[in-house]
Amino acid sequence: MIFEIIKLSQMSADRIDYATVVFRVELPKKVDADNSKDLWIYFKTLVSGGALKICADMKKVEYIDSSGIGVIINTAKLIRNQKGDIVIANVSGEIREIFKVINLDNFIRIFGSEGEALNAFRYIG
Repeated sequence: MIFEIIKLSQMSADRIDYATVVFRVELPKKVDADNSKDLWIYFKTLVSGGALKICADMKKVEYIDSSGIGVIINTAKLIRNQKGDIVIANVSGEIREIFKVINLDNFIRIFGSEGEALNAFRYIG
């Protein structure tokens, strides 16, 4: 996994304004039972620490199982309780079809590019 912090606007040096920061997480090639527990701990720590905007970048993901999907859903529930949101970017056609079958796109916004996903955050917070 690769983690990156993206600023949407200027930040004060005194404190972090979580409304202006997006935490971008580039998911690995496989998101399954072997690594979903670690991913859940990471997402939970981000949200507990104050993160309000998370972009899950799936450009490298070739396989995701139910435990990986569960982590994304549980992260959405957790962050929305804090008035934040998670979005998904760069989903392959094959995985997008899986998401369609389970209607994930009705619960979490899915974007074709990272730019579209980041732009959606400009209207949150």
